[in-house]
Amino acid sequence: MTTLLLAYCFPCSGNLVTAERIRTFLESGGHRSIRKCVSDFDSCKELWEFLSNNDIRCIMGINAYRTGHLLRDCPVPFGLVFGGTDLNESTVIPESMELMTATVNKARFLVCFSKEMKQQALNLWPHIVDKIHIQPQGVCTYASSSSHLRDILTAYRAAEFGSCSCGCTEDLNDSTKVFLLVCGLRPVKDPMYLLHVFSEWHRHDSRVLLIVVGPEMNEDYARKVKDEIYRCVGILLLPPLPQAELHTLMLLSCAVVNSSVSEGMSGAILEAMCLGVPVLARNIAGNAAIITHKETGLLFNSPEEFVSEAKCLLGDEHLRKTITAKARDYVNKHHSGETEKQTYCRLISFSHDVSRKARAIDNSILPYAHRPPCHFQRLVDMFTIF
Repeated sequence: MTTLLLAYCFPCSGNLVTAERIRTFLESGGHRSIRKCVSDFDSCKELWEFLSNNDIRCIMGINAYRTGHLLRDCPVPFGLVFGGTDLNESTVIPESMELMTATVNKARFLVCFSKEMKQQALNLWPHIVDKIHIQPQGVCTYASSSSHLRDILTAYRAAEFGSCSCGCTEDLNDSTKVFLLVCGLRPVKDPMYLLHVFSEWHRHDSRVLLIVVGPEMNEDYARKVKDEIYRCVGILLLPPLPQAELHTLMLLSCAVVNSSVSEGMSGAILEAMCLGVPVLARNIAGNAAIITHKETGLLFNSPEEFVSEAKCLLGDEHLRKTITAKARDYVNKHHSGETEKQTYCRLISFSHDVSRKARAIDNSILPYAHRPPCHFQRLVDMFTIF
């Protein structure tokens, strides 16, 4: 039997990284798995045909809103992993909330990355308490052998990326202080939040450089970001990088930055913590859930506070060593890939067990050719999983 991992798999996005990591874990745990993007299916009928043709008995959807239109009436048992924007953003839109409610109600299990996200979900749907689980994201890092910043940037010199408007990237050296903002170019990530204060800082200290790395997930918004960066000094925009190059760039940075309006659980933050790179993150619930200020990272409440904390980090080697050591210990303790693997394998195994039992009863009741289309699902619903 096969499990389908269904997500909005925009290239180099956090959802894609999460879906592929879970798929790999399931495969290594003995569960044949297929990862597909929601855009691969134009209708529920196309999805159902795909399920039938590939003997898929269980689905795991990532992001209740993004996958809801395909899963709400799906005849195959499914579970949901809340991604962050579904709980933080989509719930304020009535039509989106209606779709998610129907999908959440039908899900066999639900997974949140943190206790804060779980409480958000319970505030919206109190009756799901018996089927909701907390599983923090696991972390996998793949730093490559490149050791110099210019090695990574060279490939982008001839493109629209890879050079700063003030020319500061033409003469990179060991004194360059890189701050790395990893995010998709879309409003919820708010990549323009720090541009002006950082550019002003660069005018006074030409050593500092902000590098923004990420996919263009919203074309109109991405154009605004590019235009704004072009008018700023000390800021460099790069396209999405392969994971190995991205993690190497993290190691070459003074800090990894997060300026999002909302987050579920930032994979880039966890990767930086795992690699021993300091994190400066906007003080929002999703970030505060994994960062304790001045213990495992630095939190800021305004652009000006970001600059203040960044300067403090550059001038205090003891602070740097302390927060990176504690951050790495925190990730090793709370974001184990092995624990994440065990959780998802257990949830999928239980779902497959229920599927087998339902099919056994189904086969004993009606010949296959005479079963109504929704008969199997009604039988599955007879079983209480959690």
